[in-house]
Amino acid sequence: TYASYLAVIPGQVLNELYLEYGSRLLEGNVRSFLSVRGKVNKSIQNTIKNYPEMFFAYNNGIAATATKIEVQHTSEGPVITYIKDLQIVNGGQTTATLFHTSKEAKENIVDVLVPVKISVINNADNSYEIIKSISKFANTQNKINDADLSANDPVLVEIEKMSRYMLTPIAGSTQHYWFFDRISRQYDNLLAQNSKSKSRKKAFELKYP
Repeated sequence: TYASYLAVIPGQVLNELYLEYGSRLLEGNVRSFLSVRGKVNKSIQNTIKNYPEMFFAYNNGIAATATKIEVQHTSEGPVITYIKDLQIVNGGQTTATLFHTSKEAKENIVDVLVPVKISVINNADNSYEIIKSISKFANTQNKINDADLSANDPVLVEIEKMSRYMLTPIAGSTQHYWFFDRISRQYDNLLAQNSKSKSRKKAFELKYP
């Protein structure tokens, strides 16, 4: 039902992927970014800033899934030339911390190499359960709650979609939208993303108080 690949992805490439696709790259992950204040994420940040060449040795890397992958054999070894439906199901903290730290230590990212295990899931009917199990068994860096493991349940995903456009009952003359916090700290992270300007933050808080 699946094929597995062990690979190395340059930190700069992973950073550019996250810059382009953002949270969409991590939709298969059980959590949003927990910020660099946590002990583990501080350690990842410290490695990038002070020992970027040791990142491969110090970091557990990421686990990812895909539905198709193509590999070309070159004189320097096998190289991934095509990958479809890439999702990081474990290692979202590593990916996001790399992205946030790159703003302060951009020159260090070129020396970072990230180990990655890619599982190519061929059985679409059973893919959700397989991805859920990969997330559960691969995650060892931050504690996972049972509720986190259910975060990508299709029913919860649909509730999240509905909550974004459903209005709350009118309270006086005020009406807002619901916000279903499907992933732990999802609201906090979206608020932070919209806090780059006071107007965007105010608009977000008015819509989702």
